Amino acid sequence: MSISTLTHVGLLLTGLLASTFSTLAFAEGTLRLNFGVYSSNKPSSMVRVYRPILKELEKNMSRRLNRNVDIRMQIAKDYDQGISHLINGRVDFSKFGPSPYIEAKRMNNGISILAIENVNDSKIFYGIIAVAQTSTLSDIHELRGKSFAFGDEGSTIGRFLSQLELEQAGIRATDLSRYEYLGRHDKVGTAVGAGSFDAGALNEKTFKKLVAAGEPIRELARFPNVTKPWIARSGLDQEILQALRESLLEVDDPKALSALKIDGFLDGDDSDYKVIRQAMDDNDLFFADRDEVLARQHTPAATEPPMQAAVSNSATQIDLDNAVTIQHTSGAQSVSAADDPQRLILNISLPRSLLETNRRGHALTINLSIPEFSIDDEELSSDD
Repeated sequence: MSISTLTHVGLLLTGLLASTFSTLAFAEGTLRLNFGVYSSNKPSSMVRVYRPILKELEKNMSRRLNRNVDIRMQIAKDYDQGISHLINGRVDFSKFGPSPYIEAKRMNNGISILAIENVNDSKIFYGIIAVAQTSTLSDIHELRGKSFAFGDEGSTIGRFLSQLELEQAGIRATDLSRYEYLGRHDKVGTAVGAGSFDAGALNEKTFKKLVAAGEPIRELARFPNVTKPWIARSGLDQEILQALRESLLEVDDPKALSALKIDGFLDGDDSDYKVIRQAMDDNDLFFADRDEVLARQHTPAATEPPMQAAVSNSATQIDLDNAVTIQHTSGAQSVSAADDPQRLILNISLPRSLLETNRRGHALTINLSIPEFSIDDEELSSDD
């Protein structure tokens, strides 16, 4: 199991324990909520940007709930800590980029989208692959053999979507001369402008801001992204959650919205991020060795001898022709031979067609025969 996986498991377990405690504090009739966001700028700048809209939310929610509402702001140092704060219930609601939201949703399915930011009456905005003004590059395909600056390793634009864009152009990690993750989008833009990298990925808003400030960069390519969701923690009281959602959707204070550079909020749900989730799931393709992938595609996989299976439907026998296989598993994610040399794990894969033909309420039964051997009854157990 990878360190990243262990970290995610640890965060989830901590979150499950913490979910029994509410972060809501009631004092003299005041409802206190914690709002979380991860750092994308200096803390003082973050407070200046978010304080106006939090004040607007306090006013809207107080009217809806007929009680005073006080919203405190908590700034996480990075994406991982921001995710941890939300899934652990340390904050009641957060603003995330799409990929941190998807990661958080994987670790705690109970979190829910309150609303999605509205930019120019749309949920869509763009990521930019930028090059220096003096660069001779004119097409994304020309980035083969060049250096590239990505953003944070958990960034939607700074990593997942930009790497998908490169991969679809036929450029993988091994095709770049070098690449680095620089964190913030502004760092990517300034590094490209300074000539430290041939190209880099950043969001359009930061790109335009840097260009306006005189940074010598220009657009090489662009790709769509979904605007940022505001998310409620798992277990938040339904009345409070609904008041929070409705209060976000009605925010129209120009000062509060201009600070965030958005036009308001739109209804949204998890399905809005389907494409981004797929980009994250397929991200390993960007790092795959081209020769290995080609070899794997043209080399038949080794298979075990065919097995017979029966579907409980008029006792019809079906030869699955190798559709069911047995694998001896001793990897770290299950059990190692050193830990239990007597243990055999069977992974059985059934073809989708078998299940699709058996949807009319029939039961699917798998009979597994094991040759007799000496074993005590007490040693038989099930690891469900």
